Amino acid sequence: MSNKKHFPELNTERLLLRELTMEDAPFIFKLFSNEKMCEYLYDEEVYTNIEDATDFIEWNANPEIKGRN
Repeated sequence: MSNKKHFPELNTERLLLRELTMEDAPFIFKLFSNEKMCEYLYDEEVYTNIEDATDFIEWNANPEIKGRN
């Protein structure tokens, strides 16, 4: 039996909210490597490589493992 919580997909006419996947890494990197965006919306260091984005996606998939639930 798995303890992983299912992330529901929420879809409206103007919004799709879904679980992050590794395919989202380039977009996540583009957002969080922007210093201005991070200055106002993010409390971590600016991403400097794509691995920062994949780490973020992995953490979001299993936040309990790294103690940030």
